[in-house]
Amino acid sequence: MHALKETFEQYGFPLTTHQVAQFDRYRTELLRWNKHINLTAITDEDEIVHKHFLDSLSVLEHITLKSGDAVIDIGTGAGFPGIVLKIYVPDIRLTLVEASKKKGSFLKFLILQLNLHQKVNTEILTERAEVCARDPDRIGVYDWVFTRYVATIQDSAAYCLPFLKSTGKWVAYKSREEIIKSEIDNSTTHLSALGGCVETVFTNSKLNRGYVVMHRVKASE
Repeated sequence: MHALKETFEQYGFPLTTHQVAQFDRYRTELLRWNKHINLTAITDEDEIVHKHFLDSLSVLEHITLKSGDAVIDIGTGAGFPGIVLKIYVPDIRLTLVEASKKKGSFLKFLILQLNLHQKVNTEILTERAEVCARDPDRIGVYDWVFTRYVATIQDSAAYCLPFLKSTGKWVAYKSREEIIKSEIDNSTTHLSALGGCVETVFTNSKLNRGYVVMHRVKASE
């Protein structure tokens, strides 16, 4: 676990002893469950740290999650980035959306194992994002929407933008600059029609990662 702590610190994410234990348990359970259900193609312990944990956290170099922020992770899979962000910023209010019942079972088990259920609420919706986005109780209530390894911006805008508060941000994790430019070019008109727009793009060369930040357009914009 000392190596785990050192690796996070090298990337600028110091961990408490409790967080080190949580990430170590997360990795262990991910690999154990992965033998029975398809959670990740990455099975090397070091690669899990870099390509899942640090990749999920790296967005915090560009944005700030505050205590009490309402966060929804669409298509979270095995909990990336949502659970990783929750471990690092425990007081966010986290909603995980994952249509797969098997993956949902893993997430429920993991939250108990990591004691995340004892923090400010963490909930799991084993439902398609398109269905959740039509729920009146969820429309316009989230400070942050995160998507990682889901559909293109154009294809996911219709079920991501409705979740946002008027001041909320949708952050789409993307890889390679040419893909980002292409997705933005292809989605601009569609985003506008849905009442959204691209605010900015951040990149992380260490992890070959980009983040497209979008928001809902106010009437005056």
